[in-house]
Amino acid sequence: MTSFSDSTYSSKDYSDFRPSYPPALYTTLIDYHKGPRNLAIDLGCGPGTGTYPLTSYFTKVIGSDPSSVMIEQARKALAAKSQSNLEFVVSAAEEISSYIDRPGSVDFISASQAAHWFQHDKWFKECARALRPGGTLTYFGYKDHFYVGNRIVNDIMMDFSYGDKYLGPYWEPGRKLLRNQYRDFVPPSDLFTDVQRIEYNAGESDTSGQFMAKAMTLEASESYVRTWSSFHNWCKDYPGEIARRDGGQGDVVDRLFDRVKKVSGWTERTILQVEWSSIMVLARRL
Repeated sequence: MTSFSDSTYSSKDYSDFRPSYPPALYTTLIDYHKGPRNLAIDLGCGPGTGTYPLTSYFTKVIGSDPSSVMIEQARKALAAKSQSNLEFVVSAAEEISSYIDRPGSVDFISASQAAHWFQHDKWFKECARALRPGGTLTYFGYKDHFYVGNRIVNDIMMDFSYGDKYLGPYWEPGRKLLRNQYRDFVPPSDLFTDVQRIEYNAGESDTSGQFMAKAMTLEASESYVRTWSSFHNWCKDYPGEIARRDGGQGDVVDRLFDRVKKVSGWTERTILQVEWSSIMVLARRL
């Protein structure tokens, strides 16, 4: 179980400050998908960031996540909307059978920013059980936000993210799979066919495979960093270090952004162009 399942993790901050997924991402998914669009499942859905857009394409959508904290946040948001074709359930990605018992009854299964946490052998078999022949399995992830045009700040951010003195020791094992852009696990060839990868590395001149990019203030960027699982785990080791925004003397994220402001001349209100490296994998059920 990841830190996102901790009762102390802020699912609201995750919902508010993580980047959303652009229409181009869903266009790519639907262009790949073939056949009926009756039922879609979004696994590891968190607060529903990647789930809601699917409701425009499928008759019924179910978002599932093992974290009751995340599903509580998703259901709160759903209660404020008139969305009759969407529901959220607490369930692990490997246990689709807990709410879909009929084999071959699902048209589309997705996982956004989540597949690196799964038990992959079991997960692939469960997806194959649930999907109809020709149904789509897709999983997408993004990593390592990149400030366009500022190499010095990007170097500082990478050292902060993975250096031993900062957050490096606090990532959970799945992070390595995401950093390697999901090359370490692939849909089994006896269960899936027509496997495709769409990969983008931040800073590339060819942006044809880019999905994750947005303009954000430095203040919003700081809030985003505070949603990282590694920062949540760091806080457990340093409970006495309180963020300035919470009335404290400052914590590791405050010190990071002090350094960023010093070398860049940016202020909290500076609007920055930010992009993320990403990977999308698509496959069809045999």
